[in-house]
Amino acid sequence: MINHRIVLRALGSLLYIESLLLALCMLVGTVYKETDFLAFGLPTLLSACLGFGLTRLGRNAENRLSRRDGYLVVSLTWVVFSIVGMVPFLLSGVTDRPAVAFFEAMSGFTTTGSTAFPNVDALPHSILFWRSISHWLGGMGIVFFTLAILPGMSNGDQKLFAAEATGLKLGKLHPRIGTTARWLWGLYMMLTAICIGAFYLAGMGVFDAVNHALSAVATGGFSTHTDSIGWFQSPAIELTAALFMFLASINFTLLYLILFRGKLRIFRQDSELRGFVAMLALAVIAMTVIITPADWLTCADGPVATLLDSLRRAVFNCVSVMSTTGFTTEDYMLWHPNGWIIISLIGICGACAGSTSGGVKIIRVIIAAKSLFTEFIRALHPRAVIPIRINGTIVTGHVIRTVFAFFTAYIVILVIAVMATCAYGYDLADSFGITISSLSNIGPTIGHELGPLDPWGILPDGLLWLNSFLMLCGRLEIFSLLLPFIPAFWQEN
Repeated sequence: MINHRIVLRALGSLLYIESLLLALCMLVGTVYKETDFLAFGLPTLLSACLGFGLTRLGRNAENRLSRRDGYLVVSLTWVVFSIVGMVPFLLSGVTDRPAVAFFEAMSGFTTTGSTAFPNVDALPHSILFWRSISHWLGGMGIVFFTLAILPGMSNGDQKLFAAEATGLKLGKLHPRIGTTARWLWGLYMMLTAICIGAFYLAGMGVFDAVNHALSAVATGGFSTHTDSIGWFQSPAIELTAALFMFLASINFTLLYLILFRGKLRIFRQDSELRGFVAMLALAVIAMTVIITPADWLTCADGPVATLLDSLRRAVFNCVSVMSTTGFTTEDYMLWHPNGWIIISLIGICGACAGSTSGGVKIIRVIIAAKSLFTEFIRALHPRAVIPIRINGTIVTGHVIRTVFAFFTAYIVILVIAVMATCAYGYDLADSFGITISSLSNIGPTIGHELGPLDPWGILPDGLLWLNSFLMLCGRLEIFSLLLPFIPAFWQEN
C-alpha cells in the first residue's frame, strides 16, 4: 500500500530546494538590473508554499518508505519540478506557449539540452541562469541531491537511491547512502568549480563560464548563445569543454576513487570505462576520416594543420554527442551521411552508468554484446556452461533479463514515438532523429526540417508534449517513470 503521507512529505521537502534555486535566479536578475521580479518572485513563492503545504500534509507520516513509494516520489518530483520550472518562462514573456515553456523546463532538468527558443542571446540573464542551474541540479539527480543535504528517511534512502540512480550501477562509497551522496556531490561541485575556472582562462566571461560549466559537468548542453560553443570560435574553449564532458561521462564513483583514493588501476580494470574509451576513440577516428577534405594534402593551410583541425572537430563533436551533452559548433548535417550514422549510434549508446550522461549506457551494451556472443557459442556447444563476467564478477540471469527488458521497452517506445512524429507530417529520418535525441537526452538532432542548430519551438505543441515525456522517460530510464502506470503498482499485494 502506498504511504501517501511520506510521499507528500518527501515531495514537499524537495520543493523547498527548487524555491531556493528560483530565488537565486531572481538575485541574478537583480545583479544585472533586470527588474521583472514577478518572473521569479511568483514561482519562488509558489514553490515554497506548495512545499510547506505538502510537508504539513505529511507531518504525521510513518517514517517508512517502500520501494513503490520511492518510485512514486522520483516520478512526481521530476514532473512537479518541471511544472513549477516552466512558470518563469511564461511570466517573463520569453514565450506564451505552455508547451514550449514545459519543454524547456523538462529539457533543463533532464539535461537533454534541446532548446525551443530561436534567439537564446536575447534571453534575460536570470532566464539563462535558470536554464543552466536546472541542468546542474538534474545532472546528478534531484532526489540524490536531497539525500546529500537532508537527514535520512529511515530505510527510505536506499529506495530513493535505487529509483533515481541511472544505469545498472552507481556504486556505494559508504554503507550510508546519504554519505555516498554527499561525497559524490562534493566531487560534482569541485568539478564544476574547476570547469568555471578553466572556461574563464580559455577566454570566456564570468557569466558565460559559470553557465557553460553548469551545463558541461551536468552533460546538459544549454548555452548562453544561440550558436552554442560555436559562438566563441575558440579551439581552446572547445577542447576545455570536451575534457569536462568526458570526465562527466565517467561513473562518478570510479572518478571519486581515481581522484581521491588514487586507484589509477581502475582505468584498465573497469570493463565499462574501457568500452567507453574504445568506442569513443573509434568514433573520433572514423569521424576525422569523414570530415577531412578529400584534397587535404593540397589544402591552403597545409596537410598537417587541416588534419589536426578535422581531429579537433571530431573530438569535440563525438564527445559532445556520446556524453549526451549536445554542445554544438557546426551543422553536422553538412557532413557525409556516414557521419550522421556515427552520431546516431554513439548518441544512443551514451556513456557510463553512474555518470550524468544519458543514452542506454555502455554497461548495457557490453552485457548485451557478451550475451549475444555467448548464445553463438551455446549453439555450437549446447551443454557448455559459459558465465558472463563483468570486472571479474558473474552477471546473474536477473541482470541479463533486466538489460534485455530495457532494450525491448526502449525499442517499443522508439517505434511508437517515431510513428507519432511521422503522423505530424515529418519524414522517417527526421522522426527518428527527433525521437532518438529526446529519448537518449542528447539535445541536437539529425534531420533536415529540424537539424542540430534549429530551435525545437518550430514543432507543433503535440510533439513538444510528446518529446517532453520522452526526455523524462530517458532520464529515469523508462521503468521508474512507467511503473506507476501499471495497475499492479497500486495493488496492496
